[in-house]
Amino acid sequence: MNKSDKTAIKEVIEHILQFRTKEIWDNENAKTSTYDWEEKDRLNKITTEKYDKPLIKLNNLLKREEQYKEVLDIEAEMRKIQAKKYITTDEMVEIYNISISSQRDYRGRLNDPLPFNQKKFRGKITYTVEDIEKWLKNQGK
Repeated sequence: MNKSDKTAIKEVIEHILQFRTKEIWDNENAKTSTYDWEEKDRLNKITTEKYDKPLIKLNNLLKREEQYKEVLDIEAEMRKIQAKKYITTDEMVEIYNISISSQRDYRGRLNDPLPFNQKKFRGKITYTVEDIEKWLKNQGK
């Protein structure tokens, strides 16, 4: 890869990072009703997914010492999530921005409930990451 290719890749990465940051900021500061924080979180998740994968691919084209730390941090966070097999209700809030009360509602649905695991009666609830990813795709989230 020649110097002009590297320069072009770096410019594209910087532009994508700027768009990502601006869109997240816009989502956070959108004028919505007070209870619409879940919608803001959903928009931010979509925004990060839209920008993160291309950023990581472009960053991986560069040599290790030339890569952007911010993109490496994004990639590390994605790997951390993908490495988990099971997550708790609190981790579900942190990773997928689905509140505990919404989780409860989704688990109680008659049609297409949120898949979960519970070892004992009134025991700790966990989710299988693979099942959650499939369920979210079906929900359009």
